[in-house]
Amino acid sequence: MQPDIDIIDDSRGALQSIRKALIELYASVGADPASPQDTARRFGINRNLTWKLSRVMSSPDPFAALNFLPGQQGIDLVIRAFQRAGAPPDVLAALAEAMGRFNEVVTTHAGGRDQFELTLESTGVFERERSLESGRELAFRGNSMIWGVQIRTRLLCTFAGPSAGRCDAIDFVQVSGLFDFRRLRPQARWRLGRARVHDNTGESHPDIRPRPLAPDNGIPHAPFVIPEFCSNNMPAIEAVDGPDGTELVLPGGPVGNTAAFDCVLGMLVRGLPRFADEENPTHSGAAPINAPTERLLMDVILHRDLGDGPFTTNVYGFPHGGLDSPAAQNQQNLLPISAEVEELAGLPPTIATPMIPRYGQIAARVYEQMNWSPKDFRGWRMSMAYPPMSSVVVLSWRLPTAPK
Repeated sequence: MQPDIDIIDDSRGALQSIRKALIELYASVGADPASPQDTARRFGINRNLTWKLSRVMSSPDPFAALNFLPGQQGIDLVIRAFQRAGAPPDVLAALAEAMGRFNEVVTTHAGGRDQFELTLESTGVFERERSLESGRELAFRGNSMIWGVQIRTRLLCTFAGPSAGRCDAIDFVQVSGLFDFRRLRPQARWRLGRARVHDNTGESHPDIRPRPLAPDNGIPHAPFVIPEFCSNNMPAIEAVDGPDGTELVLPGGPVGNTAAFDCVLGMLVRGLPRFADEENPTHSGAAPINAPTERLLMDVILHRDLGDGPFTTNVYGFPHGGLDSPAAQNQQNLLPISAEVEELAGLPPTIATPMIPRYGQIAARVYEQMNWSPKDFRGWRMSMAYPPMSSVVVLSWRLPTAPK
């Protein structure tokens, strides 16, 4: 067996044994797992400890129970308290044996509880629920310190509606936003974004070029910027043309809260395929995470005639570089990070959120410019805390089949 399989299987078995032993222990003395306060009074145990035991027994799976499993000292207190209450020796021994097996698994595979939980979290089978900092949050803080920049909220909103005069094509509008972008070091120079269109294999479309949503923005070298939704204190953005598209670069400058700013970009692509084929069964929006980011928000706003999913979120990491290569999005780079996609209420969808200033006005601008009726659109949202740096988050949805 591979070690990563060993730790998952061994951990699941050990945790399940503890849950089974606790349930049998409670049953042996007529204690109610759903009444931690009553158990605390009856057996003279701290209420916080009995609450944790309750959660261990009632959690939906053994890995979720790990969030509440007390340490060895806590389990020893439980065994002594139930022993005084007359619990059968074999039932008490079963709990002690199960906890010993769990400690052995932790020592064998990780050496300690913190490293054990971190390893399971990395495999994707365990998610911390308690108030401790997660690995992704720690990575956000560490990368902020190392690279000298950070983003409070990263937005990618994709609108898709029918192309005028074409029944086989759709038009795409993507609004990309960096909100509360700040430097932590004055020398920090950072690329804010790049305009690029590609198919599912990563190949660029030679005949489809993204257009700026606000071409007359008064910034000739950065036409994708939408100034009316950017902060007044946004610094001058440099634009660099390259073979993979136009790069928008933030120069070095002031640091901290007083220099934090919002930057909103918009691009329009016309004539993308409306129906699925063998090579491109889906459309997607991709948000590169190339700076420390506290919150990612990805919305998809679809015309009602363009289907309703299903939607899939995948996070691809690039540990060896090549962040911008969609062709490198393969299963080997897929990170075990899950995120739910929820439908937004209303027609048009209610997208307002305190994380995005004037978000409703941004959507209204898109509807008006594209000559789309807002009530014809539905919306879906995916939100992710601390998306990992040097990754790309892809929110995709299946295209409908062409009518015969």
